[in-house]
Amino acid sequence: MKKDLFSESERLADITKYLRRTFELWGYREIFLPTIEEFSEQLRKGTKFAYNNEFYVIKPDLTSQILANLKEPRRLKLYYISEVLNGGIKGKWQAGVEFIGGEDIKMQVEVLLTVITSLEALGIEDFYIDVGSLKVWENAIKGIEEFKAEIFRALTRRNFEIIERLPINEEKKEELWQLFNFRGKSCGYEKLNKIIEAVDDERVFIDFGTIRPLPYYSDVIFEVYSPKIGKPLGGGGEYTFKGVSAFGFAFDLNALSKLFDGKIEKSRKRIRGEIKEVYKLAKELVKLGIPVEVEE
Repeated sequence: MKKDLFSESERLADITKYLRRTFELWGYREIFLPTIEEFSEQLRKGTKFAYNNEFYVIKPDLTSQILANLKEPRRLKLYYISEVLNGGIKGKWQAGVEFIGGEDIKMQVEVLLTVITSLEALGIEDFYIDVGSLKVWENAIKGIEEFKAEIFRALTRRNFEIIERLPINEEKKEELWQLFNFRGKSCGYEKLNKIIEAVDDERVFIDFGTIRPLPYYSDVIFEVYSPKIGKPLGGGGEYTFKGVSAFGFAFDLNALSKLFDGKIEKSRKRIRGEIKEVYKLAKELVKLGIPVEVEE
């Protein structure tokens, strides 16, 4: 059965209204990216097609698209709301931020707090964030690098049996098992400890079983979950662009839509009266940032 496009659009509009407000309060500026890009190995996802003997990509991954268009690294705080395709014609709506060229630790803390305050602005309180590290795993597999693909596949699938079947010694398997199942508030990696301490939220944990092995991630990664639905609300991570550190994330708007009840804004001022006077008042209220509804 075909979805009700207008109802779905209205719901997403409500969600993105709160996300835009929160992103901008944190100092991010919206970026509008083209729907179609010339094909480049830098671009991830998207749907490829040929036109006039040239290859193009429709709606690629936003982080890779931003980096493909950024000629020189500089300090940028951007956010986007866009659909992303992944080889087909049906896309996923995403909203996310990219903090490029910020100071280490502070940048990660700010982005995680942006995630938390965005969810709270939507009235979503029942969630948790698991923060992991690619560098911790890269250190753990030194000496067995030939099995890196299988180990990361085990992490992605949360299936330790894949590692169990590998021809590596039991001591190393035990070390990987401990990492695979580690979840807590502090660990042996000081960078993560500093981030968790600064964020200071009971819903944020260090979880080395969390992994996002995308080609541009360099170390700290995270995913956001809710016990109410069976898929992540979003996630992100740290990457480097031409020697400059960056950190970003994206929400899955369809996942947020399942948790958003649409009953947040109770302060909308309802006004009525003679048309000229009522709209004069409405204009002044809007200028003050007060949401209004002119009643018939």
